[in-house]
Amino acid sequence: MKKFFYVFLSLSISTLCLKADFLDIERQKALDNKQLILLSIEKEGCPYCLKMQTEIFNVPKYSQYISKKYLHVTMRQEGSLLPKAYHVKYFPTNLIVSPQNLHIIDEFAGYMNPESFIELLDEVYAQEFK
Repeated sequence: MKKFFYVFLSLSISTLCLKADFLDIERQKALDNKQLILLSIEKEGCPYCLKMQTEIFNVPKYSQYISKKYLHVTMRQEGSLLPKAYHVKYFPTNLIVSPQNLHIIDEFAGYMNPESFIELLDEVYAQEFK
């Protein structure tokens, strides 16, 4: 019984470390490049998630523009390594996260057309880097 407990404990600790490592890696990249973190959380089979991928994130014109100000990370909600504070109810959800303290600056849930999405990203970036 003790062995089972120690195995469970070590797996739990390693999972927590993975969460911290993921955030630390992305955080450092964003800090080095004076970017905010754009965390897109999707759900498998979500038609609006696919639509945003197809119309925004996979279009070079938009993805290159976004990458100038944001470090974009896409994660699936199922089995993700996200801290509980970042879990969402609606998909897709795009969180803008501060690399300094990993707090959520802003959140956009649901599909947006490319022009509106870029406009919102520009507004948030301008507010953070006045």
